Amino acid sequence: MKSVTHYLQTDNFIRVRVGIGKPEYKDDLINYVIGPIEQEEKEMLQKGVNKAAKAVLEILRSGIDMAMNKFNGKES
Repeated sequence: MKSVTHYLQTDNFIRVRVGIGKPEYKDDLINYVIGPIEQEEKEMLQKGVNKAAKAVLEILRSGIDMAMNKFNGKES
């Protein structure tokens, strides 16, 4: 995020986040975030990316509030 805000010279933009879960051990956070991804996790991550892409389209169509209502629930 630091490089994005630096490049844009603002932090006033919409962020669409895709969760990646948590490591089994708290001390392993860096390896968890930048390490290799297991095949099963790749499939879950791809679903999250697809959902995020749909959320971006909804933001563009209907605005941030409508998109948040639609995509922040468990069912979306």
